Amino acid sequence: MEKVYKSKVAKWYLLTCILFATAFAGSLFLCLHSLPVLIIDVILMGSGLALMLDILFHTDYTIKDNRLHIRCGILYRTTLPICKISEISHKSTALSSPALSAKRIGIRYGRNNWVYISPLNQDEFIAHLKSVNPTITIA
Repeated sequence: MEKVYKSKVAKWYLLTCILFATAFAGSLFLCLHSLPVLIIDVILMGSGLALMLDILFHTDYTIKDNRLHIRCGILYRTTLPICKISEISHKSTALSSPALSAKRIGIRYGRNNWVYISPLNQDEFIAHLKSVNPTITIA
């Protein structure tokens, strides 16, 4: 059975997307008289906005066939065997990770590998992982 958990989205990320989209629209309006500047603007700012929106709409965590699939837009994809997860801890961190909120859970897998994610319903997500691998410790 496959279960998809969407990422919690912090207000700061939504605000950043809105401000960036507004700046992009404003720069398009200001560059209408200069085709080369308009092309550069569309390429650079348009790509940045597309990337931000892709991350916003495609950051999720899927549990399927005893594996945890983590996706953060087109930038980050990884698959972890749930049997390799040894510890889950609640963290509030700003470290770079496939999460759209600073309120995250850290997943330890292997010997010293960590990934920080922010599922919308953390308790349900942790319970699901523990149902697959009851040896996971919660710190």
